[in-house]
Amino acid sequence: MLHTLPPLVKALVVSRPSKTIKSPYVADIELEDGTKALCHTPALGCCGLVSPGRTIYVSKSKESSKTAYTAQISESKDDEGDYYIGLHPMISQHMASKLLNKISPNVTWKTEVKISEHTRLDFVGTFGNSNKKIYVEVKNAMISNKCDKKREERKAIFPDGFRKSKNDTISPRAVKHAETLAELMNDDDTIACYLVFIVPRNDCKSGLELNETDPTYCNAIKDALANGVKVLVFGLDFLPNGEIHFDKELVFHPPS
Repeated sequence: MLHTLPPLVKALVVSRPSKTIKSPYVADIELEDGTKALCHTPALGCCGLVSPGRTIYVSKSKESSKTAYTAQISESKDDEGDYYIGLHPMISQHMASKLLNKISPNVTWKTEVKISEHTRLDFVGTFGNSNKKIYVEVKNAMISNKCDKKREERKAIFPDGFRKSKNDTISPRAVKHAETLAELMNDDDTIACYLVFIVPRNDCKSGLELNETDPTYCNAIKDALANGVKVLVFGLDFLPNGEIHFDKELVFHPPS
């Protein structure tokens, strides 16, 4: 087990955005005892995982928050039973920090390290007193567009989200991170660069694929791989009691 979330309460999503705070980051929910409340939903898109009628598990928000609860887990069902999907991107980020020993156990890690004026990377590891470094950027891949397939054939997908035009990249920031890792591979002090995808669900047994409708990102990853950037995919198992377990390392399907 990697982590335990704060105490969770089962809830039904009534509307998103909320009818009182018209933001996609806020939903109206109803708890099992009939209590209605506002809920912070930290991830946009979510492919319906926090849409009206869905069952989610929520934790109490901070007292200073405008919402009473924060969405943590979405419940889903298929022919093989129930499964659960982590909703909070910062939780996946925190879980990645607990898995850095799978990259290298003999370094000192720093978080949110400024690389250039407009770019930060999630983790930079330094070997002892040397200047030799490992660079790590983490991405949260919570979505699958293959839920009609059996779990053994199902893949997570990245990136996914809104864009004004189909010709736009979904995440310019993700493209910049891939480009930065590729550039860092040319530095004499660089030992390795890793792009780590966290899949906060245990149903995508076939691993992770890139969204081919976003050629800008796919090409950035191709260039990064050609420069020696390594990709790791870690699957997590979320439970409705709040426990988060490491599931297994998943297969990465590079862009064609």
